[in-house]
Amino acid sequence: MAQIKNLNSIWKGFPFFIASLLFATYFVLSYLVPSPPSDTAQLHSWITEWKTFLQIADEILIFATLSLLPSIYTLANPIKENQPPLVLFASGLFFLLVVPMFVLVDLLLGRLVYPVNVYPLAIDTIVFILSLIAGTMHMISLVLALAILLFSISFRKKTWGSLVLVIGIFVFGFQITASYPWLVSPGVLLLCQLSFPIWLLSIGFYFAKNEKRFPKRDQTELS
Repeated sequence: MAQIKNLNSIWKGFPFFIASLLFATYFVLSYLVPSPPSDTAQLHSWITEWKTFLQIADEILIFATLSLLPSIYTLANPIKENQPPLVLFASGLFFLLVVPMFVLVDLLLGRLVYPVNVYPLAIDTIVFILSLIAGTMHMISLVLALAILLFSISFRKKTWGSLVLVIGIFVFGFQITASYPWLVSPGVLLLCQLSFPIWLLSIGFYFAKNEKRFPKRDQTELS
């Protein structure tokens, strides 16, 4: 029976481990691709030179986004009664904003590197797509910062909740910083972006050590 419970706990943490690995890989690949040239005449050459990296990053991002769905479902567990408002609001931010915005980034990135019938990719179109990607990533970091902070606060009265809260506060700060990439170096930006998969990894370990997300004795303690 104990072994079954341990397997169940590890299974609950598994989606977080997969999502963490995929998002970390995506952010590292994005870091390896240099920023688009300021000279718009060189944009086609930039896409051609880094096409393989961009294609791999594009494919990984969609699987990372899909793996995020069971992770947040496990974290929020919406079918349970008396869920704290913080958890419900944070899960709503993920399901309604973060996931759709990651899908949008994936579609835009795919348009840069995959042919669409015979429609040409004009310079103005490339500039528009890159601008939209930058703006969407800015919004993703801001929403992630808020959602992660709310989730972390909801853990504060649970076992190891203080550690989860501290990690969440640090990740909140890193994500706020990542939302302004033009103010930091690429290396610092990568570090800030990796705070998200690190947070997913920490939550995965939490679930691997705890069989149930909200034990009955804790229900009245959460707010």
